[in-house]
Amino acid sequence: MKKRFNSFMDDSSLEKLNEELVWKSNRKQKHKQRLLEAIDQLERSESAKPEKYIFPMKQNRPLRNVVYCGIALIILSGAFVSSAFVSPAMAQVAAKIPYLGQLFKQEPVSDVLYKELEKKGYKIDSLGQTYYGGKKQIEISVTGSEKYFKSVKGDIHKIVKNRLGARQYDSYKVKITRYDPSQYEYEPDPRQEKYDKIDQEIDNELKKHNYHVLSATIGGFDQDVKVELKVPDTENHIEEMKQIINDVLAKNKEEKTPIKVYKINLKKREQEGRWGNIINDVGEDLVGKEKYHVETVGYSVHPEPQVFIYTSLSHSEKNKQFANELEETINKFLQTQDMKANIKGDSYKIIIYDNGEKKLN
Repeated sequence: MKKRFNSFMDDSSLEKLNEELVWKSNRKQKHKQRLLEAIDQLERSESAKPEKYIFPMKQNRPLRNVVYCGIALIILSGAFVSSAFVSPAMAQVAAKIPYLGQLFKQEPVSDVLYKELEKKGYKIDSLGQTYYGGKKQIEISVTGSEKYFKSVKGDIHKIVKNRLGARQYDSYKVKITRYDPSQYEYEPDPRQEKYDKIDQEIDNELKKHNYHVLSATIGGFDQDVKVELKVPDTENHIEEMKQIINDVLAKNKEEKTPIKVYKINLKKREQEGRWGNIINDVGEDLVGKEKYHVETVGYSVHPEPQVFIYTSLSHSEKNKQFANELEETINKFLQTQDMKANIKGDSYKIIIYDNGEKKLN
């Protein structure tokens, strides 16, 4: 499955989502529930075409416009922060390639912006980079009263534009909105307290047998309530685990609840996490600068790592040449010492697409 900046997730990567979400502690359960509800709704609607978040979103607030499974995923932790790094050899080679500048590892601009605005005392609810309808945006949500929002909007816009200009990121528009919590109030699920109790009992019973369980939780909506049991694909005690879970369900009068088992390839999950970080580093400059003509960047580790570069270019001989030069530049970046430490010897391919998703290189 292709992933665009961690936007495309399968079952093996989805399990990490709750660990990577950044929530204010007093709203965690409410936000988690809203996230799961949105995911559930989107899984039922293959025709949905919502906004794409091309980088992890830095945030303090609940998820809005959550999209997943072939569309996009928002609100990862923004933990892909790294020290500035540039290989002199890499910079020299890149500078010689027509149309292309330097690609180098640096702290993601969304993290830089979030930290700067937070340090200056602005009430930032969320900050992320989006791509929708052919338009890239830095989207910032501000908490507080309407009066406060109007008083700081201009200053925030100026700070963001200055920071983008310093990096020569000319592909983004800036959108600043006010976050109104009243728009996202909802009735809590009365079953949640019971489900939390069942989760704890299942966890306690499974631990007694020292089974290797990644997670076991009950949840869902309406008629789709189920227990999701996630285990390594090497686990051989599935039926025993299911029996233990069924006993707990029966005790709590939930014996009709089905159990869905997910077998996780731990090596692939680790590889997937590494390449998610790599793609964020690769995409930072490519997406930010118009001269690269890159709309989004994605990846897959199945069966082996592949990097997908989606451009706005038409299919022509000139653009094929550009794509080959871009591939060479990305390859050189991935072979720098710092990036090789993340790649860990994985073989990989770089595929560059035109605006019709036809291969260019």
